[in-house]
Amino acid sequence: MDDLGWRSVLFVPASRPDRFDKALAAGADAVCVDLEDAVAPAHKQDARAAAMRFLAGGGNGGSGGPDRVIRINTPRSVAGMRDALALIDARPTGGTVVIPKIDSPEEVCWVDQLLTEAGLDLRLVAQIETLRGVDQAAAITAASRRVSAVMFGGLDLAAELGVPASWDGLLHGRSRVVHAAARAGIPAIDMPFVEVRDADGCRAEALRALSLGFTAKMAIHPGQVPTINEAYTPTPDEVADAERIVAAWKDAPDGVIQLDGKMVERPIVLAMRRTLARARAPERASTPTRHGDVA
Repeated sequence: MDDLGWRSVLFVPASRPDRFDKALAAGADAVCVDLEDAVAPAHKQDARAAAMRFLAGGGNGGSGGPDRVIRINTPRSVAGMRDALALIDARPTGGTVVIPKIDSPEEVCWVDQLLTEAGLDLRLVAQIETLRGVDQAAAITAASRRVSAVMFGGLDLAAELGVPASWDGLLHGRSRVVHAAARAGIPAIDMPFVEVRDADGCRAEALRALSLGFTAKMAIHPGQVPTINEAYTPTPDEVADAERIVAAWKDAPDGVIQLDGKMVERPIVLAMRRTLARARAPERASTPTRHGDVA
């Protein structure tokens, strides 16, 4: 599976297909049509059909727009089973499927096996948002080669813990998810910032999550997308420093160099390479002309 290269993932309810085009034009690297929490049980059937049409419309962003993603219901539910069967019937040629509320690697394997038997080339994103999921995070991220990223779902985890969805209350869960993602060599995507009109708060949380190891963040309103993209895009100075360090390292005979009076060893070079990888993240999304209400 190819590297996602996402900074922002904008969510839109599958029950609101009238908002899909606005979401696609918001500038996000990926747009996720949500069949899970955003859709009431009575509306899931119609929403499911709309989600399949959305996924069939663009796949992995090959036409120059954002990647198309759908979030199904948990595979432990009847709704989730129906989502999986609808995917098989729709036979999309590309795209990404988010599996929410994962408690164990077996759930990932089950979806993987269904897609493999159906011959579908779809990526999977594991959303970890339960206590059991946090405990099994390393096994979940390593369960399938289809798993291309992991999402941290802090709101459900906070409810299960019985704590506010604050930074301190969720720090342990965030850290466990990032560590599992790093071990699997895949990106980690942070939870959404729920105060949609607080751009400064969104930016601060995105940068804080970046310092932990997250490289992308979910968005629940198109107005959050530019803030998130900016936070997860290295500055020109950061890119220039990284390029200089990586270039100098090529001539390091002993695995260590001195640059600007500082010792540079392999861990620093690896960090600089990650900075350059983030800078090369594909800018596939169109520039938004205005922000409408999507979520």
